[in-house]
Amino acid sequence: MIRLLLRESRWILLASLLTGLGSGLGGAGLVAVINQALEPGAPEGLVWVFVGLAVWLWAARTASAFFLVRLGQNVVFGLRLKLSRQVLAAPFARLQALGPSRILACLTQDITNLAEAFRWLPLICVNAAMIVGCLAYLGWLSGPLAAMVGAALALGIASFRLAEARAWRGLKLARECDDALYGHFHSLAHGIKELKLHRHRREAFLGERLAETAARYRHHYLTGTGLSIVAGNWGNSLFYVVIGLVLFVLPDYQAVGSEVLRGYCLTILYLMSPVGGLIESLPVFGQAGVALKKLEILEQTPEEPDNPAPLSSRLFPKPALLELVGVTHRYYRGEDERSFTLGPINLKLQPGELVFLVGGNGSGKTTLSLLLVGLYTPEQGEIRLGGRRVTDANRESYRQQFSTVFSDFHLFDSLLGFQGRELDAEARAYLTQLRLDHKVRIESGAFSTLELSQGQRKRLALLVAYLENRPFYIFDEWAADQDPPFKNIFYTEILPTLKARGKTVIVITHDDSYFHVADRCLKLEEGQLFEMPTAEWKQTRAPETDTGHDWGKTYAEISL
Repeated sequence: MIRLLLRESRWILLASLLTGLGSGLGGAGLVAVINQALEPGAPEGLVWVFVGLAVWLWAARTASAFFLVRLGQNVVFGLRLKLSRQVLAAPFARLQALGPSRILACLTQDITNLAEAFRWLPLICVNAAMIVGCLAYLGWLSGPLAAMVGAALALGIASFRLAEARAWRGLKLARECDDALYGHFHSLAHGIKELKLHRHRREAFLGERLAETAARYRHHYLTGTGLSIVAGNWGNSLFYVVIGLVLFVLPDYQAVGSEVLRGYCLTILYLMSPVGGLIESLPVFGQAGVALKKLEILEQTPEEPDNPAPLSSRLFPKPALLELVGVTHRYYRGEDERSFTLGPINLKLQPGELVFLVGGNGSGKTTLSLLLVGLYTPEQGEIRLGGRRVTDANRESYRQQFSTVFSDFHLFDSLLGFQGRELDAEARAYLTQLRLDHKVRIESGAFSTLELSQGQRKRLALLVAYLENRPFYIFDEWAADQDPPFKNIFYTEILPTLKARGKTVIVITHDDSYFHVADRCLKLEEGQLFEMPTAEWKQTRAPETDTGHDWGKTYAEISL
C-alpha cells in the first residue's frame, strides 16, 4: 500500500531525495571549508565559498523539508481514504469480527504513528546525506582513519540491532494494548451514567480494566523505547571513543598531520548531531513499523466483489416479490462456544405487504433482517428479488432497495446521499408531524443538532428513511423508545401510509396490541420461522389515540 502511494508521488519523492542529498553534501563541504580556514595561509576567497555553501545549505534543507512534508501528507491522505474505502468494501460479517475498537485504532492511532514517521523523514534524509558526505570527506583526508570511523559506526549499528528486536516486540505489545484501551474508552464514554450510579462498578472498571490495560501499555512502551534509547546512546558514545583514539593513541603509532587530526575531530563532532537524530528517530519508525503491520491486517480484509457498471443498469424490477429459498446462516452468540443456525428459511414478501416479525431474544430476528437487506450472505439457499437471484455481482444494487432503522442505528448529521434533491421543505413538514420542529432545524440538508433523546433520535432516523423512498422498509424495534402517542402514529398512520404507497414493510416488534395492523405475523423460535395463525394476533387492539396529526395527509400534500 505504501509503495503504491509513494509511486503516485514519485516526482516529489525524487525531488526531496535530491535536495536532501545536496543538503548533506553541502554540510560536509562546509566542514571542509571551516577546516581549511583554520589552517595558516588560507585562500582569501574562501569566505565567499563559505557564504555560498551556507546559502546553499539553507535552500537545500528548506526545499527538502517542504518536499518531504508534502510527500508525507500525500501518503497519509491517500492512506486514510484507501483504508476507509476498504472498510466500506469489506464484508459486514468480517467487520463485526474485527470489532469497532480495532478498526478505530487503525484509522486513528496507526495512521497518526505513520504521519509522525513521515514528519521525521525530512530530518532523516538530510542527516543521512550529511553522514555520507562527511564520511567521503574523511576518506579524502585519510583512508585508514575513515576505515576506523566506519568500523565504529558498524559496531554502533550492530549493537543497536541486538536490542532492536526486543524493542520492537515491546512496541508491538504496546500496540496490542491500544485495541483494548479503545474499547475501554468507548465503554467510558457510552457507559458514564451507569458508572456514576454504581460506585463499585466504577472502581472495578477503573482499577481492574482501564488502569490495568494502561499500565500494560506503559510497561511495554517504556521497555521498547528504553531499549532503543540505551542502544542509541551507546552507539553515539562510540564517537567519543574514536576522537580519543585519534587524538591520544594514533599519534604514538603513526605520524598524522595536525590538519588531518583537526579535520577528523571537527567532522566527527559534526557527525554526532545527524547520527543522534537518526538514532532518536528509530523508536518513531519502530512504532510506524508496528502500525504498518496492523494496517496490513485491515488491508488484507477481503473486499466484496464490485461491479463497475452503474447501479442504474443493474436495478431490480419495482415492485417485486422478495423470496428467501432455503436460506441458512450460522453464527456464534456471545460467549457460547456452540454455533447457532438460523434456518432454513423459506419466505415470500409481496409488494405492498406489511409483515410483523416477533420472537424472543436470541431467536435470530436481527440476523434475519441482516440477511434480508444483503449485509449477510446466506451460507445455503438463495435470495430472489423479482425472480432474479441475488449474487455477488448484483448484491450492491439489491441493498439499495432497502431503507432501515436498526435497533443500533447510526444517525448522520445531515441528509447525505440524496444527490442534490432539495428536501428541506419536505423534511420540515415531517419534522412537524414528528413533533421535532421545536428541537431540530434543517438548513441545506443539515440537522441543527443531534443532542436528542433516544426516542427523538429514532424519529429523526425514521424521517431520513422515509425520505429515501425505497421499495422495502425494515424497522427493528423502532417503537420501543416511543411514548404511546408516537407508537400510535407509527403503527396506525406511518406504516399504513407506507403500505398504501406500495412499500413492503417488515417490522420487528413486541407490541402485540398493534398486531392487527399487519397483513401477516411471523414468529422466530430458535432459528425457525413460523407464520402465526390469524386468530392469535387479530384479536387485540391498542386503544385509539387522537394524535392531532394525519401522516397520510402530510405525505399527500408534499407529493402534490
